[in-house]
Amino acid sequence: MKRIFIRGTLPHKLAGSVAAIGVFDGVHRGHQKVIRRAVAEARRLGVVSVVVTFDPHPVDVLHPQRFLPYIMTLEHRLDLIEALGVDLCIVVKFDKVFSSQPPGLFVRDFLVGQLNVKKVIIGRDFHFGRRRKGSTALLKSIGQEVGFSVEQMNIIKNTNKNIKSTYIKKLISDGDLSCLKQFLSRPYSFLGEVEKGDARGRKLGYRTANFKKENVVILPSGIYFVRAHGDKKAHNGLCYIGRRPTFKHADAQVVQELHLLDYHGNLYGQKICVEFLKKLRDDRKFSDGNELVSQIESDVRKARAFFARLR
Repeated sequence: MKRIFIRGTLPHKLAGSVAAIGVFDGVHRGHQKVIRRAVAEARRLGVVSVVVTFDPHPVDVLHPQRFLPYIMTLEHRLDLIEALGVDLCIVVKFDKVFSSQPPGLFVRDFLVGQLNVKKVIIGRDFHFGRRRKGSTALLKSIGQEVGFSVEQMNIIKNTNKNIKSTYIKKLISDGDLSCLKQFLSRPYSFLGEVEKGDARGRKLGYRTANFKKENVVILPSGIYFVRAHGDKKAHNGLCYIGRRPTFKHADAQVVQELHLLDYHGNLYGQKICVEFLKKLRDDRKFSDGNELVSQIESDVRKARAFFARLR
């Protein structure tokens, strides 16, 4: 999938496209339905499949006091979109100038003038342009005038709940991995860059990879069975989320640390996608390093048994 980041115009006008438009924060089942439909229709029409997404999130720009951290980083979002078979993803820089443009201008100048859309696929709650005045009716009206069609997808419900990003953020905060898997059609995961820590895990005999802090919602503190993807390989392991109460003050920053079973390579600087499979236990303070090491040994034994059952 080709990725283009723009503020205004594309380098070249497309010969024809089918475009799915939305923020797609989380790439949940509802988003997947919209994107997969765009891919299928583009193949049917023999044109390029395009996802048009926005960064930062519009609410983050226009109403920052109401915005919660993201479900995932932009890079993670793009990786998941690519996995759906999209040809081109256009990331539009969202700012107050962009948000103030009339909705008709976005359609005529960008969708028609640059993407040369033959069909537009959107979700049920899609709005665009200044003060969200752009509606599905307006999009269809312009489409009829200039020659593209519009398909609006129904919102997918799961356990009688609409699948929305705000609800997924709550599920992450609550640590509901089972429900997250249903809403996402995949295990909950995050993509993080490994950075140098204080090497405490190495001193305890269990090396850990420390992740750079991102503006994303994270799971509750605890120890989790995980599968980590890096170097085009999958590795089983454990992930710790917490404030390291045995060694740090109660107000210390929350960290995410990954321990891979039987791995001896160097992960510094790598981007690792970590899938959370099951929570093992809550975080707690130990009397000293020796008691912590004893608990880690127990956690590793349980992890090996857990992954052996998955084979």
